[in-house]
Amino acid sequence: MSSNLLITNARVIDPSQELDAKLDVLIEDGLVARVDRKIKASNVTTIDAGGFVVAPGFIDLHTHLREPGQEHKETIATGTRAAVAGGYTAVCAMANTVPPNDERAVTEMIIAEAARNGACRVYPIGAVSRGLEGKELAELAELRLAGCVAVSDDGKPVYNAQLMRRALEYCTMLGIRSSRTRRTRTSTKAA
Repeated sequence: MSSNLLITNARVIDPSQELDAKLDVLIEDGLVARVDRKIKASNVTTIDAGGFVVAPGFIDLHTHLREPGQEHKETIATGTRAAVAGGYTAVCAMANTVPPNDERAVTEMIIAEAARNGACRVYPIGAVSRGLEGKELAELAELRLAGCVAVSDDGKPVYNAQLMRRALEYCTMLGIRSSRTRRTRTSTKAA
């Protein structure tokens, strides 16, 4: 079987390119080389995808990988394999692990384990508050430096308005997203 692939007759949907049309997709050396109508190519494996949709890989923005601490429920390895089977190329791992992802060492462990055993990209989400208790801020700058892409107390509201305001201010300064901020446009580039 060739390492190059031609997917024909697919409904290609890619909002980042404003695409929603019946097209062919040529993949060379694992990368999308061309998207066009009726591509001619030699030395490729061809798949007729009539009736199927081809889209950039999905990103699950709210995943519970449960590692560290609750590996009997899910691990980074099993959770990311399930994600890939469902068409996801990346997942955002929520902070409600044991211990919670409220400090740099936990974030670094998640990233290291994802590098060793992850089947797709893993983007850690750090906790807004220490212990997910809503009482005092987690070290947001340290979480960001360690690799967190956002913060959330994952279903546990931060009842203290002053604490939440400080968290949002820090998030703005650090360039990270909070579970209470929204984007009006999302990226759909393949991960």
